[in-house]
Amino acid sequence: MMPHARCHRLFFRLPKDQIAYVRFTVESYEGLAQVTSLPGRGEMEWRIPAPLLQEARGLARALAEEAGLVPIPQPADWP
Repeated sequence: MMPHARCHRLFFRLPKDQIAYVRFTVESYEGLAQVTSLPGRGEMEWRIPAPLLQEARGLARALAEEAGLVPIPQPADWP
């Protein structure tokens, strides 16, 4: 991902068996978001360059229906 002056962080909960699929899908949109997930947890973080925020939100809406992605606040124990 290219460095940008400002990135947004979005957090999601999803079924653990969908993590690889969602990661692969998001990362296939090169430069859209950097995806982080932690082992054993059904949560992930997307770091999105500010100019691509609306596109990322659109993808998140599609993945909500397709893979059970649910927006959540940042987990308190997220590193």
